[in-house]
Amino acid sequence: MNTRTRHLAELAVFTAVAFLFSYIENLFPLPVPFPGIKLGFANLVILILLCRSGLKAAFGVSMVRNVLNALTFGSLFGLLYSLAGSILSLLAMALLFYNKKHPQLSLITISAVGGIIHNMGQFIVAAGLTGGPAILPYLPFLYFAGLFTGVLIGILSRLCLQRLPQSISNKN
Repeated sequence: MNTRTRHLAELAVFTAVAFLFSYIENLFPLPVPFPGIKLGFANLVILILLCRSGLKAAFGVSMVRNVLNALTFGSLFGLLYSLAGSILSLLAMALLFYNKKHPQLSLITISAVGGIIHNMGQFIVAAGLTGGPAILPYLPFLYFAGLFTGVLIGILSRLCLQRLPQSISNKN
């Protein structure tokens, strides 16, 4: 199998795993008083891809997963929330990951920022759809939920990257 075909097959597997994680999270919602809060295990796949294959691969898998998730479980509004959170958080994480001025940033820090930005992106969409002030009390909860889930995903990503063979979707 040539390199391009192998890379495409690996991206398909990563997409399937990310979608499976989303499916499982939809089956077992968290018992929290606010709607829509998830641990974001699909973001584990996206962060691994960002580290191993780069922004283009991570972005592609993220977008396909969001569309599949919306078609399977959600609606147009769900897709808007997912896209806003995913695009903003992935761009923020990529800026931090590829930042040559601060190479000492850990994967946990990068993921925590991604979790916070993801929730802020969704908050922006919600504010635009509802008019804003009514949902302002929800903002601190979203911030800390994003921080917690981002740290968790960062820890899991670091553990997975230590155990995955280098050949899996390595951009080098």
